[in-house]
Amino acid sequence: MFWLTLLAFLIILGLLVFVHEGGHFIAAKLSGVKVEEFAFGFPPRLFSWKKGETRYSINAIPFGGYVKMLGEEKESDSPRSFSRKKARFKFLIVVAGVIMNFILAGVLLSVGYMIGMSPISLNPDTLAGQKTHQIVIAQVNNDSPAQAADLRVGDLILGFNSTQSFVDFTKSNLDRDVKILIKRKGETIEKSAHISKNAEAPLGVGIIDVPLVKLTPLGAIYAGFKDMVLTTGYVFTLLKDFLSGLFIKGKISEGVAGPVGIFNITGEAVRMGIIYLIQLAAVLSINLGMINILPFPALDGGRAVIILCEGITRRKVLKTEVENLLHILGFAILMLFVLIITFREVIALL
Repeated sequence: MFWLTLLAFLIILGLLVFVHEGGHFIAAKLSGVKVEEFAFGFPPRLFSWKKGETRYSINAIPFGGYVKMLGEEKESDSPRSFSRKKARFKFLIVVAGVIMNFILAGVLLSVGYMIGMSPISLNPDTLAGQKTHQIVIAQVNNDSPAQAADLRVGDLILGFNSTQSFVDFTKSNLDRDVKILIKRKGETIEKSAHISKNAEAPLGVGIIDVPLVKLTPLGAIYAGFKDMVLTTGYVFTLLKDFLSGLFIKGKISEGVAGPVGIFNITGEAVRMGIIYLIQLAAVLSINLGMINILPFPALDGGRAVIILCEGITRRKVLKTEVENLLHILGFAILMLFVLIITFREVIALL
């Protein structure tokens, strides 16, 4: 399971980085800016190849990427230099990555609705289409009949149309042997379990009712992008609360996940199936877009603010060297923040 989780984690991470940096890359090309390097990950460089005027690199640290443009780090008189372009073109290039993250989330959720997915922020009752219910095991208690029967988190319980019907089934079979049909990783399996005498927790599992909605392609696209917009609003609220707690109370919320936390969440999604991986990728893409648009040095939002100031004043507000130093300091602060969260997550696992 570890290696499958790692593979899923790297695929999702690679997709998000590729689409985000691809947005910068495409916008730069359309604006006539020379792209010197398109990189996945941060240095040191593992290997690279050159096609046309651009070098494509795969780097050792996979948590990000970058597009290096002519005239971005130092002034250039070339008409294809980033620094020589008008503010509106530079602004478009800088925010294109964030825009692509939101588009990717909408596309992923649309695909999910075509397959059959539980809405993230939409009310399933407001959606037309084919609707079914899945009873999913969300928790297995230690030393419980469920654990003895090898029932696992993420297993789908078949043959019941609601959580209440399954609860009634277990309570009507106290101190009896029963057969439970489950689906795990696409395979249907029959499990034998002995229901305990404990009427409060006869099987020792926590279950959730997951409504699945399957829509037509057009309906799925509409629902997917609407769900993306509503989920973005929810993420914005969470981000606002997090920043408020960080800068006013000086605390990092316990709900903030770093690389280790995201890896663990990916593992849970792997156990529950492909549709949950699609949802996870969509939510992470929205989070990546929201974080990157923050007006902080090294982030796209910080660069966009400087460009907006240049557009308003019609002059360069910071020397290129000063701006580069500001972004380096911002990047160092962000990496320190990630390390703190990662350290906290590792300690919690020990």
